[in-house]
Amino acid sequence: MIFTLNAEPRHTVKKSDMTNLRASGMIPAVIYGNKMDSLSISVPKAEFTQMLKKSYSEVCFWEIEVAGKKYHTILKEKQVHPVVRNVLHIDFLTVDADSVVEIDVPINFMGEAIGLKEGGMMDIQMRTVKVTCKANRIPEEISIDISGLKVGDSVHVSNLPAGDWQYKDHADVTLAVVHAKKTEAPKEEAPAEEKE
Repeated sequence: MIFTLNAEPRHTVKKSDMTNLRASGMIPAVIYGNKMDSLSISVPKAEFTQMLKKSYSEVCFWEIEVAGKKYHTILKEKQVHPVVRNVLHIDFLTVDADSVVEIDVPINFMGEAIGLKEGGMMDIQMRTVKVTCKANRIPEEISIDISGLKVGDSVHVSNLPAGDWQYKDHADVTLAVVHAKKTEAPKEEAPAEEKE
């Protein structure tokens, strides 16, 4: 998916400039890459937030237009306020076909685990995995079949399929696990406690 976003050059100097910029409905950002000097910009908060919500389910590119020039980028990093969760700052990294990039790719869990029919509960612990690859080789998603998982079974990064990319997350990192449902033991202990 490609998002097109119009941005404005940014000339903020003081912290108060950044505060005023955010108050006006803009988010401070920067575009950088191997073949350019970093470019300070600001993007409309409402538009960016709306697009960001759509970007979680697949790999996305951002076409940023500044003063008539377009930059083909990926969202490299965003700084979020720890309390109100507003986006405070964004880093966009320019990419071309031969660029090697590091990016989070969504995981597509296929099938329904056998363990669910056995009374287990599926716990998805990671919905994306970090990979490095050429920009023109980025997979839209990485699929893994979980239908064979029984209660107590789990899948890890090492179980993901190979491709034209390298996984940055450790091979032992757990992606999903089928837990047994909690036993009724705690409920049975309650009357005993009351008697004591």
